[in-house]
Amino acid sequence: MNTGLVANRYARALLEFAHQQGVLERVHSDVLTLQKALHEELSVSGDDGILSACIPKLGPEMQQFLRVVVMNGRADSLPAMLRQFILHYNEEKGIATASLVSAAPMPTLEKKLLALLHDKGYTEVDFTTTVDPSLIGGFILQIEDQRLDASLTSQLKQIKKEFVEKNKRII
Repeated sequence: MNTGLVANRYARALLEFAHQQGVLERVHSDVLTLQKALHEELSVSGDDGILSACIPKLGPEMQQFLRVVVMNGRADSLPAMLRQFILHYNEEKGIATASLVSAAPMPTLEKKLLALLHDKGYTEVDFTTTVDPSLIGGFILQIEDQRLDASLTSQLKQIKKEFVEKNKRII
């Protein structure tokens, strides 16, 4: 079965369960805590016990969810389930996630993007900015699952690719 489909179903079920129990905000907090612990556990070599220490701190609803996931043999899909839950939660709450990576600080562009997202109906925007000089110029903008690469580095790579393709036809 498709991992994305499984993750989406479990995430929706968790969201619905959290609503029924009246603990949506606590479950959301638990999901963020668990997601962070999973990320930390995967970024260190071996089992550091980060995840094991995290689980007892979670609410009973999240612990029950984890038992169901493990009992059904779906533990490998847990990171995707957590991501999907956050996406559904953000959609329901009108929260947009956006990131801007630019070659230099671009405060004017940041303000315009935030205003645009608010005009589109997002009540809250989780907005991160990063400066990456390797882009040479321009920016990369990601809003939810849409990405716009307007970096000079990307444009130069595209020009090089087109140049190579045209020269292959000449020879």
